[in-house]
Amino acid sequence: MRIRPNRVKERLAAGQVATIVAGTNEPDLIDQLGTLDVDGIWLEGEHGGVDFADLGNLTRACDIWGKTSVVRVQDNDYATIYRTLDRGAQAIVVPHVNNRREAEAVVEAAKFAPVGKRGMFTSRQGFGVEDYLKTAN
Repeated sequence: MRIRPNRVKERLAAGQVATIVAGTNEPDLIDQLGTLDVDGIWLEGEHGGVDFADLGNLTRACDIWGKTSVVRVQDNDYATIYRTLDRGAQAIVVPHVNNRREAEAVVEAAKFAPVGKRGMFTSRQGFGVEDYLKTAN
C-alpha cells in the first residue's frame, strides 16, 4: 500500500493552482463538499471550531472523498503539530511563524527522526504503508 496522495502538494509542485474550500467542522458537510472539484478541505483550528476530538472524523471524511485535509493548528506547539498529524491531517498550516527558529520547530514536530522529533505513531495515513516514517518525511 502507498501513502495517500496529497492533491494540494501535487498541484503546487506541478506549478498549478490548488483549490481548497473552507468553513466546515462537520464530517457530513465534508461529504457534501466532496462532490465538488476541489483539491482540499481547510479545517480551521486557530480561529474555528476544529478540535482534536473531531479531527479524526473530519480527516477521515476528506480521505473518503480523496480531498487533502489541510488543518490550521492553533499555535506553533510541538504536541499540537504532531498530534494533528497523528489524527490524520495530510497538511498543516502553522500560524505566527516569524523566524528561522520557529520554522525549525515546525519541522521538528512534523517530521520523524532523523529529520525531526515526531513520535513514532503512524496515524491512519500510515496504516499499511511500507516504510511509512521515511516516506512521510
